[in-house]
Amino acid sequence: MTVQRESRMQSRRVMVARAAGFEIDDADEVVEAGFAEEPDGSGFALMFQRTDYEPDEQDVRFGFDTYCLTTGDGRTHYGGLRSAKLAGADLTLTISPDASATIGVAEVSTITLDVDADSLAAFRDGLPQVVNWGRDSEIPALSGF
Repeated sequence: MTVQRESRMQSRRVMVARAAGFEIDDADEVVEAGFAEEPDGSGFALMFQRTDYEPDEQDVRFGFDTYCLTTGDGRTHYGGLRSAKLAGADLTLTISPDASATIGVAEVSTITLDVDADSLAAFRDGLPQVVNWGRDSEIPALSGF
């Protein structure tokens, strides 16, 4: 157990994302920001999503009263983002051990957002709109947004 914990804490996924953005999808009632390895959205992708309506009692009971982290292959974890720091085009994410295990992303990851200025600005302005919502205990520390 100690070995797994040490290796997980030391692991740091470093990738380049060639797609990033933000969207308010009225049809699906979702607000989302995210990035993907390839310009067409393929490769590794991570979306930060929340509903565009207030959670009801059932959402609260099931823990859906916060944003979720969803990978391109559908792995999803509600909450779990501890911090996000954007310095220029470099994004450093720190996620909880539970989120890391669920979505298969290192607890600390660095992503270079190799995207045009408009896409970077959309992601920078949009991510806080997604993750600063819902259960207070899941709201992350943000820097550079």
